[in-house]
Amino acid sequence: MTYPRLSSKRYLSSIDSDTDRLLAVAGQGLKEQVPCCPGWDVAEVVWHVAVVYEHKVRVITDNAWPDPWPPADFDGRDEIEFLRQAKADLMTAFADHPADEQTTTFSADDTSVGFWIRRMALEAAIHRYDAEAAHGEVTAIPEDIALDGIDEILHVMLAGPWWESRVETEHPLDATIAVESGERRWLCDVRRSAVIVDDDSEVSADATVAGDPQELFLWLWGRVDDAAVGFTGDEPLVPEFRQRLVECTG
Repeated sequence: MTYPRLSSKRYLSSIDSDTDRLLAVAGQGLKEQVPCCPGWDVAEVVWHVAVVYEHKVRVITDNAWPDPWPPADFDGRDEIEFLRQAKADLMTAFADHPADEQTTTFSADDTSVGFWIRRMALEAAIHRYDAEAAHGEVTAIPEDIALDGIDEILHVMLAGPWWESRVETEHPLDATIAVESGERRWLCDVRRSAVIVDDDSEVSADATVAGDPQELFLWLWGRVDDAAVGFTGDEPLVPEFRQRLVECTG
């Protein structure tokens, strides 16, 4: 069994609402520091999301990684206006290219525009949270988006094709870690040069991390501390597991 992805319509709705929320929060101030991302303020979050959106527009349109990137004319742009334009460009690209159209991605399993629709929805959810946290006005991440985000970070990020070339990882593991939220369970078999994620295994794990969908999603992305989730089993394995995630997402 593989947990079903959400519909493109749902992802697009989430991109729309989370980007608008990010813009609204940014309008209250760009200099506030993001507590979970040292060195970032709200302006940096907004600029980052705008650049990511425009990058995906180029990837989808050209079916290739743009090089060089980013363009020099991005420098000095007003962050809020830049994100407004980037959102419009992204939504136009998604309207012009069907979700099943093939394009360049970093996934070995999914080379469709739909991959980027999902990726941008989850990107927007995380960075909307970042800006809200800077202003102390955090709103809920919907459960369906949070659960899908957990699934993505485990299957696409953690279990991506990175580890054969990173045998010298600073956080090697030889263990199974279960991730549990809602009624879902992912069994992560984590080795030095490979990670396999199984959605259908009832095998006991060396350690388990569990929590509310939103908190677990945020924990996996390093936005909340360990107190937000619960650990059982061989608990010292869990920080090493978290750092393996950092190695493939940071």
